Amino acid sequence: MNGARIAVPGPWWTLGRDEEAIRSDAAGARHTERPSLPGPHVVARGPQGPLQSIPVRSLNRIVLVQVEHIVRLEADDNYVRIWADRMYMHKETLTALVARLDPAEFLRIHRSHAVRIACVRELQPRLHGEFLVRLHNGVELTSGRSYRAAIRGAFGLR
Repeated sequence: MNGARIAVPGPWWTLGRDEEAIRSDAAGARHTERPSLPGPHVVARGPQGPLQSIPVRSLNRIVLVQVEHIVRLEADDNYVRIWADRMYMHKETLTALVARLDPAEFLRIHRSHAVRIACVRELQPRLHGEFLVRLHNGVELTSGRSYRAAIRGAFGLR
């Protein structure tokens, strides 16, 4: 190949860089630093701790939903339905949002549901390790089997 270099695009996390950096890649420059990407097990909390309010876009304004008023969270693809004084749609995954909330206050009970622990009124065991979770407002949710240990731990069940 006569010593000619072939320009190969970098990994996906380098695609948004400015034009000068792309030209230096094409010239054969090597990058020694790569951004560290958090895995799914990493808890993303701010330096001040768990969230106190969640900014939710609503038409032409941003509503600050106080975390202390949230009863439950429900996944809807890449959005979360936040159930507080009314229902809010927030653009974030349930996993990412729950990771930023206080684990002493919120419990993931299903891949699509998380609840405020203080709002749970009753647990009813079901087959195969599931629970029927009844909230203080009458809403009933079925837990997932893989969340059985977390539910038992949160409510001190044996």
